[in-house]
Amino acid sequence: GPMSRTRKVGSPIGYSGSAGLTGFVSVWSTTVDGESITIPTQAGTFNAVVDWGDSSPPETITSSTGFVHPYTTAGDHTISITGVFPNIYLYLAADRLKLKKVLNLGTVGWTTFQNSFFGCTNLTEFTVGSTDTSAVTTFRSMFYGCSGLTSLNVSSLDTSLANSTTFMFWGCTGLTSVDVSSWDTALVDNMASMFQNCSGLTSIDVSSFNTSSVANMSQMFTGCNGLTSIVGVEDFDITGLNSTGDLNNFLTVGKMTTAQYDNLLVKWEAQDPFNGMTPSFGASKYTGGGAAATARQDLIDIDGWSISDGGIAP
Repeated sequence: GPMSRTRKVGSPIGYSGSAGLTGFVSVWSTTVDGESITIPTQAGTFNAVVDWGDSSPPETITSSTGFVHPYTTAGDHTISITGVFPNIYLYLAADRLKLKKVLNLGTVGWTTFQNSFFGCTNLTEFTVGSTDTSAVTTFRSMFYGCSGLTSLNVSSLDTSLANSTTFMFWGCTGLTSVDVSSWDTALVDNMASMFQNCSGLTSIDVSSFNTSSVANMSQMFTGCNGLTSIVGVEDFDITGLNSTGDLNNFLTVGKMTTAQYDNLLVKWEAQDPFNGMTPSFGASKYTGGGAAATARQDLIDIDGWSISDGGIAP
């Protein structure tokens, strides 16, 4: 149906009011005059007010297919969305390469981040800022292929209802740091390929992760070639893993510290894990002649595991 337009006096939407920054604020770029930006979404209930960042009045949009705007002049455009905007879906979207920055996620009623920023290779800055993600049920492939990001702090995301983080950071090759500390992952059942091909990471802290519901950790750190430390991995609950492939290529090329890997072997073996798994632990080395070596051998002899790692630490 027709789209209504409403004017707002004062500051741009998203920046106004005593509540501070409440909107979803992002920066997009056009290269020729008259070019449009389409913000693709999935089905959902929308009641959003969009300030397109030009001289046009704010626009109220209630249709999930209504987020398109032509720009008279080429350049960068700061778009502020307030109200109800439950999802953004840039998966294979024509305009995904126009997104340059997310300055604030906002409290706009987010319900899913599946494929939200998929393939946004020109996204170089992502700031969570003020947000409420307590209703979000999946983070699957949220930042898939976002190779332009160099650092990412998503520690303040509320993940308490999330059931999937699979492929979340897949191919974020530019990341040198990612902060996922303080996450509540109690309901997450799939972490497969979560950090796959994050080749720029040297360390990561997953000590807050509750993995008791996780049924698949395959390829979680595959291709994380620069890793030298995975803090907290030794404390993973692996009792939910229930098929032989659930640890396939868990870590390749990269490594844990010897202390982390020693502890992992001892603590994971003590959980009487699923039989016949074939984990790779990359270049991680374990201490010979002690508890870790014994636990590793028990995993092989008693639990039928086939383990690939870096061997005994010198």
